[in-house]
Amino acid sequence: MGKNLEIVQESYERGKAGDMPGLVADLAEFGSWTEMEGAPYGGTYIGPREVLEQVFDPMGRAWDPFACQPEEFAECGDTVLMTGWYFGKNRKTQKEFRCRVAHVWKLKDGKIVNFEQFTDTRVIADVMEG
Repeated sequence: MGKNLEIVQESYERGKAGDMPGLVADLAEFGSWTEMEGAPYGGTYIGPREVLEQVFDPMGRAWDPFACQPEEFAECGDTVLMTGWYFGKNRKTQKEFRCRVAHVWKLKDGKIVNFEQFTDTRVIADVMEG
């Protein structure tokens, strides 16, 4: 297992434990984090603080839980790919969902410099609608 893969897998483990600051601890100060347009928190955020404030804080308020279950990882140089599942229950509507997800992580010198999410945003949005 390569160092980049190890860093990414540790991020998922921290997230699974509910440690959102730990999940983004290896994101570079000016690293970009992109949630798909059409997703509840769609957009590109820069640095750990912005990701926490714009993605994980509102996510924690809206979902119980919102979780990612990694299934497979592939590492190619400075890029790590994860495929797996999202699942969750929206606090407002009490509706649940499950959908496929892919994440592409790019690292440089042991830091995450880019994260990009690919998922079915319609499935998630439908659950949020009352």
